[in-house]
Amino acid sequence: MGSELNDHLEKIHEYRGTDFRWCNLRTMVKKYIRGKKILDAGCGTGHLSLDLLKENYDVTAIDSSNELVDYAQENIRNAGYDADILPCDLVSLKNRNFSPFDSIVCLDVIEHISNDDVVLDNFSDILKNGGTLIISVPAKKYFYGERDKKVGHYRRYEKKELAGKLKKAGFIISDLRYWNFIGVVPYIISEKLLHKPLNEDIRYSGNKTGAKIFNIMLNYWFALIENRVRLPIGLTIIAVCKKIS
Repeated sequence: MGSELNDHLEKIHEYRGTDFRWCNLRTMVKKYIRGKKILDAGCGTGHLSLDLLKENYDVTAIDSSNELVDYAQENIRNAGYDADILPCDLVSLKNRNFSPFDSIVCLDVIEHISNDDVVLDNFSDILKNGGTLIISVPAKKYFYGERDKKVGHYRRYEKKELAGKLKKAGFIISDLRYWNFIGVVPYIISEKLLHKPLNEDIRYSGNKTGAKIFNIMLNYWFALIENRVRLPIGLTIIAVCKKIS
């Protein structure tokens, strides 16, 4: 795992309670989860898994990084919970003989994998018939820029392209929407005009008064607008689909 991605995940962990994007993305996707037995695919630092454990789901969490698996195990153990948190490459996922899951959640992960079609096929193989897959990916090929390269993204997605990949893997799409509309203009200015990675320090502002207030305002924007209103474009695509019985 590259140092840029490591640094990014460490910041997510440090500011897990105040990072407006990550907090609201978790809230957004949790409403789509169905059933009890959940796979957190690409669990990172384990905060989504911990949220689900607190809501009494039966959670299995996996990540290809042994370092992140250890990190997630420690976070969850320190919070007083227990879950299966395992090192596992999503490309070889179906070889692990998991019993079928009711829902799989995979947030900001498959763009890091060269053969995403294999991963989607694997998700279909380990879901129950009628089970739910929830994924988020970076949107719009045109937006691909310096930050994508630094954190190891192979690609960004178009909605039609992602829909085609999901249907090919045996899924019926229940919902397909853009998210993070408010980030589009600053992203384009930074990546396309200035040719610099977007500065995301506002997400990790700590207790600096001005930045903290702005972060709180952004949190309200996401909670009241992004998570409720379907906007015409965004930096992220969220897809919710069902495995065909």
